[in-house]
Amino acid sequence: MNLINDLKLTVLNSKGEKWQLGNGEANHNASVKWSFKEAYGVTACYVDGFCRDGFDYQDGISLFCEQKIFDVEYLSVYMFSMFWSEPNFGNDFSKIPQGTQQLLIKDGDTYHCLTPVCDSEYKTLIKGCEGGFEFYTFTNCSFISECNNQLAFIYSTDKDPLELLRRSAKAIAKLLNNGLKMRDERRLPDLFQYIGWCSWDSMHIHVSHKGLVEKATEFKSKGIPINYAIIDDMWADCPHLLDVPEDDDGGFEGSVMGIYMHESAMRSFNACPVRFPNGMGACIEDMKKAGIPHVGIWFPLPGYWGGLGHNGEAAMQHKDDTFIAHTKAGLNMLKPDLKSAFNVLDDFCSRIRSWGGEFVKIDDQGVHEYHYRNVAPIGKTGRDMQAAIDSTTGSNFDGALINCMCMPSECMFNRRNSAITRCSDDFQPESRPWFYHNVTQCSYNGLLQGQYYYNDWDMWWSDDEQAVKNSLCRAISGGPVYVSDKIGRSRPEIFKRIVFSDGRLPMCDISCIPTVDCLFHDPKDSLKPFKIFNKAGTAGLVAMYNIDGENRAVSGSVSPKDADLADGKYVYYEYFSGECGYINSDEKLEVTLKDNDELRLYTFVPCHESGITVLGRTDLFVGVKAVISRRRNTVELYEGGKIGFASDKPIKVFDDNGNELKVTRNGIYSYVECDIKNKFIDIEFA
Repeated sequence: MNLINDLKLTVLNSKGEKWQLGNGEANHNASVKWSFKEAYGVTACYVDGFCRDGFDYQDGISLFCEQKIFDVEYLSVYMFSMFWSEPNFGNDFSKIPQGTQQLLIKDGDTYHCLTPVCDSEYKTLIKGCEGGFEFYTFTNCSFISECNNQLAFIYSTDKDPLELLRRSAKAIAKLLNNGLKMRDERRLPDLFQYIGWCSWDSMHIHVSHKGLVEKATEFKSKGIPINYAIIDDMWADCPHLLDVPEDDDGGFEGSVMGIYMHESAMRSFNACPVRFPNGMGACIEDMKKAGIPHVGIWFPLPGYWGGLGHNGEAAMQHKDDTFIAHTKAGLNMLKPDLKSAFNVLDDFCSRIRSWGGEFVKIDDQGVHEYHYRNVAPIGKTGRDMQAAIDSTTGSNFDGALINCMCMPSECMFNRRNSAITRCSDDFQPESRPWFYHNVTQCSYNGLLQGQYYYNDWDMWWSDDEQAVKNSLCRAISGGPVYVSDKIGRSRPEIFKRIVFSDGRLPMCDISCIPTVDCLFHDPKDSLKPFKIFNKAGTAGLVAMYNIDGENRAVSGSVSPKDADLADGKYVYYEYFSGECGYINSDEKLEVTLKDNDELRLYTFVPCHESGITVLGRTDLFVGVKAVISRRRNTVELYEGGKIGFASDKPIKVFDDNGNELKVTRNGIYSYVECDIKNKFIDIEFA
């Protein structure tokens, strides 16, 4: 079944007049045609057209696809806000959410993938409508009257949904031909391969020189190897923020602080003179002296949420590079062209670098549909702004950047070099419902965005009641990991499960995503465990959560196939119970999770031909990454610790000085405790 045969086309102009036209048809007001091209294993749809009075800024050209298959299931990854996407499940195409950026359909044993894109001018999305769904293509401008060879979407089918998603993402990068890279083609800056901390949920409006240094000192005293700190919102010279009451509880939604922050504009590219009386440079210097080696600065793309203060120092310095956005009175915004945006951002970033800052987190990037409406085509504003961001952060920080609030396709498909992108909306401390939302949002967003980027699952607290759950999913996320602990509340034991002694993350190889059998069912009511997986070389990891909406028991199975592993025989090790055994790739283990607090982590390691399989550090979630290499019976480690093995017969283990280590054995599982400085061990049968 081909879903894109016999598409019906509608044109809507800027006056609200609508016409239905056949492919290549024209009337005295409009003409339009679409064409298909087979390339890179997909079908690509291109659109051309003309509209005398300009296409509607939001629904200019629509291609309708009738629901011709009914015994199906779909997964929609859609934009539920200007900035963030999440999954939606169903079988009625008419209920596909507006703003869908990827649609995966299961028809028996065949999978269909439809991915709309943002090209050089026009952006396409999917939404349900009566009798089916439609692709709607628009520029965000009511004065654009021509559409020339714009890539609208790609379509492909396969029996393997994971291969289908990979092939579709690669084809988009090649067809857009704009420098878009795959994840494995991007360089992750070294500092983000270690554990970090962010000031936001720790301090909010109370962020200050004194508080930041106090938190850095706490980490050092507790032996928590934080490698970098993000000085987040509320640090900047925004006079209106000084009116927030001192006793504000730091809450966000509906709070005085939340209202004031979105009403505030930035006066200058400096720190708040009250909370940072010696300037940001002095604060960063003192944080480094206190034990955090790398410090970065957060700021939103407009400068601050309310832009640059109209008569402030920053706005006056860049009056030729800014404009007053008509969508919000008084908001002084960066002009969305490459030169202007680069001028402002490079000025800001070079100042941060002069303070000793080594990276930035740039927020509020997905503002195009709102702030840049009727300014320039959305494809152009997306390309120019993302190019400016990557260019200035490349020259000032060697690409050390966290992109945030930037999941719409005009951002996602136009980022050439930077590696990290947030994949969830904001962390909500001490909230069980938020955890359910976060773990699904981030993992399903890995299906598309995770093909191109290292997904950032956002900050978390090490003393939250969800801390173990949060630490596990972030440990296997394949992206950066950073906490936002309040002063005095960091728990060292939580960190010991996720990082080596020097703070380095044993990072997985791809972006964490749901297992295939979880793709089309809402885990809040499926009565099945929600499973997410990642890879670590030839090994695989599957985390199992109970996120049932009514806290009921859930039952299901787990297998090496869940981690997309090759056929063969594996050793499995379950982190929380210590259960260890052999399993073939086509076999399954039955698992029941009694309530929302029960979870599992299975690591599957290919059986070694020698009969002794090394499992790595079994005290770490991703301890398999502690093994750097193995040559015969000599194993090179990143560092020592609790090293696990699986074998049918007892074994002997020697450290790198030739000393025999004590082996503790339980069934086929054995482990030794070796010094953290131990880099090599030798193994043999006893």
